[in-house]
Amino acid sequence: MLIVGTSAVAGECKDAASVVRAMFDAFNRHDAAAMVAAYAPDAELLSPDFCAPRRGHEDVRRTYQALFDDAPDIVDTIDEMVVQGDRVAVLFHSRGTAGGQPFEVPIAAFITVSDGLIVRDRSVFQPSPGACLP
Repeated sequence: MLIVGTSAVAGECKDAASVVRAMFDAFNRHDAAAMVAAYAPDAELLSPDFCAPRRGHEDVRRTYQALFDDAPDIVDTIDEMVVQGDRVAVLFHSRGTAGGQPFEVPIAAFITVSDGLIVRDRSVFQPSPGACLP
């Protein structure tokens, strides 16, 4: 469950906080198309479990669709959000079930927004040992 919600659609809202809230809303609906729409065409995604940075709409779609497929009940809950201009720091926890095992992972994300779209999304968390998703 997302603590702060909005009915705004990515691209319609310009301030960074609204863009990030709309992205979390789309995530919690498991709406991969809306997730893609929240990101700029050349957006960069960085995560400790990626072997290399991911870039562009296809990587955004692939990344989030894989999460929705692997953990069909996954939900992100924002615990804290700090906004400074076009940059947003979000502390949240991701909860769900994957492979029959429940999980809860605290995550910090550092997101940059430009012209109402996410251009950079860097997540920081403790990955599982040996995790490296191409």
